[in-house]
Amino acid sequence: MEFVILNDELQDEASFLELLARDLKPFYEPRLPYHNWDEHIEHGLGIIDDLCKQEKAKGNLINSFMAKIAYMGHDAGFPHDLIAPVWEKYGSKEEYSAHIMNVLLQNYGFEESYIRDVQTCIMFTRMGEQLPENVDEELGNTAKAVRTADLSHVFGPYKNFVINSFKLMEEGKMYGREPVLAEFKNRTRFVLTNYLSPDFIPSGTYSIVDGMKNIERFCKDSPSRLLKVVGKQANRFASLIKKAA
Repeated sequence: MEFVILNDELQDEASFLELLARDLKPFYEPRLPYHNWDEHIEHGLGIIDDLCKQEKAKGNLINSFMAKIAYMGHDAGFPHDLIAPVWEKYGSKEEYSAHIMNVLLQNYGFEESYIRDVQTCIMFTRMGEQLPENVDEELGNTAKAVRTADLSHVFGPYKNFVINSFKLMEEGKMYGREPVLAEFKNRTRFVLTNYLSPDFIPSGTYSIVDGMKNIERFCKDSPSRLLKVVGKQANRFASLIKKAA
């Protein structure tokens, strides 16, 4: 298969992303409450698009095409078999995602250097991961865009943030990790305050200030208050905070 990467026509880019979406969707498990294609990936692509336009308007170098490709594949490593995760032999979920994208992009005819940059963006979504010291400005900004979109559930209405947090707790339960609300709150605060880049947050609808308010409120709200916030979905999530209550 032949694909021309350096093509300025939007239709060619859009057509490729449509093809990539078709090939990547089978790697996303629809049973997962949060890390599924329709909610996590589709939503994040909108964030990526807004963020890249914002950075370009400020004169900052960023590769929006690469950001979209990397984001679409960054969670493909979540296993379909919830009992025996296939990514264990790769060392991490992100490394398995990077492996999947390596195979796909090679088949599409992408150059090795481009694939490595996509993999750098994917690996940057791993908790604790740092960018290589010699990374250039464009790749660094692109990787930050991917990680920001990955954590984008912190932005927007508080109710949505709480619902997404509960969905993440549900996933943990699916993998055999009994949810403990207090521990989850502490981990959420740590991840979002340590891995979001304050100077690299979408403006307009999304705000780092509102995001931090969501985090602080979530950590302070009682279990009963959190259930009131989610409204009609309270019965669904009640078992997650039973011990805490």
